[in-house]
Amino acid sequence: MSRIDSDSIFKYTHATNKRESADPHELLDSGIGFAQLGSSAKDMTQLIAERLSAADETDPACSVHDRAATILDGALDTAFENGWQPAELVHVTRQCAGGDGTVVMVEAIGAHAERSSAERLAPDSWRDQLSELHIDHAGGTTAERLRRWRSYNRRSSAQSWYTLLLVLGCATWLLPLEKLLPPPARWTSQSAATGPGPATDTKMLGRIRGLLAKAESTQFPAEAEALSAKAQDLMTRYAIDSALLDSEHHRSLIDDVVTRRIMVSNPYSKAKLLLLHCVCHANGARTLWKKKYLLATVMGLPVDLDLCELLYTSLLVQSARALDEVADSPAARTRSFRHAFLIAYAHRVGERLHEARKRATAAATQQHGSALVPIMAERSDAVDRAYAARYPSTKTITFGSGNAEGSYAGRAAAERADLTGGRERIDKSDLAS
Repeated sequence: MSRIDSDSIFKYTHATNKRESADPHELLDSGIGFAQLGSSAKDMTQLIAERLSAADETDPACSVHDRAATILDGALDTAFENGWQPAELVHVTRQCAGGDGTVVMVEAIGAHAERSSAERLAPDSWRDQLSELHIDHAGGTTAERLRRWRSYNRRSSAQSWYTLLLVLGCATWLLPLEKLLPPPARWTSQSAATGPGPATDTKMLGRIRGLLAKAESTQFPAEAEALSAKAQDLMTRYAIDSALLDSEHHRSLIDDVVTRRIMVSNPYSKAKLLLLHCVCHANGARTLWKKKYLLATVMGLPVDLDLCELLYTSLLVQSARALDEVADSPAARTRSFRHAFLIAYAHRVGERLHEARKRATAAATQQHGSALVPIMAERSDAVDRAYAARYPSTKTITFGSGNAEGSYAGRAAAERADLTGGRERIDKSDLAS
């Protein structure tokens, strides 16, 4: 469905002003079009939602409701074939339609999963997303699910229609994304068992994840520093061991480079993107920003991307906690302060990660010899060449802030986080435990 055109806006606005009656199905189409326009047409979208609510009483067969469900089904089919994944649809719906809208989208994804046999045929990553979204694979059609949602969501009929129009407006106006997984039309019994890239050491990732989780939860800075440093040490050793293992296969690494997308949330999405970029840049990965949907594309070797995602998630939690700790004055609670804080935090974390990478590589070179340097350089070169081939024309974005007090506090907080410092002080026997 395309955006509503200016003639349609004028025609419907004129009819509304004259209090002319409109066919409910035409109302639905107009409402979706106005919802696509976003906040600039909020009043019109709400007005149409009220008209659709009134039409509910004269439409006992719920034909308009069923047509809305059919449109949503078609929008999901198109989105998935155009490269979107379940978690990304929920992410962008939350931006457009809020919490109520995400519930609607999750129900629609559940209906799609049921009719596409996703539980049996979808790739592992797709099924993992469905699991994280708590998708009900046997909840019936989208129309049936939406009827249940309207009955238990404790919103008025007009409010429910307004939410549904926002979801439909969002879902029917999604631009294609790069296909990172086979779309549903290409699923086979083999696709579910096939994952991109080499297998990772889930036991080691579990240990790293556990250490970072403890660092996030502890109230004692010294303990958080030790846990984070231990996790970073394990991450670096794991990446280097993987590099040495890959080098034994004597093949081009460019074929092993993979692409993933990471969802970046508001508020302060730009500062959070910078944090992700700093983590990726220090660990041999590249980033690309799709601002419209708050999605970051990351490219690198699978092991490096696994570690980047773990560290980025942990740093997000720790940066939010650090920001709360300094927000004890009205000035520290302003948007400019918080934005500057997070920008400076990300910059300093990036510097420390680079310092840690140099130390770890130097230590590993002493252990494995000078052959390690060209091995690591080959990995970096493979990522750079794959990135340049896939994205030949990109623009560099800048990050700045005008709040000196916030910048100072953010940099100081990054020093205290010390995710890479203190590695030399950790007992090697403790690391081996």
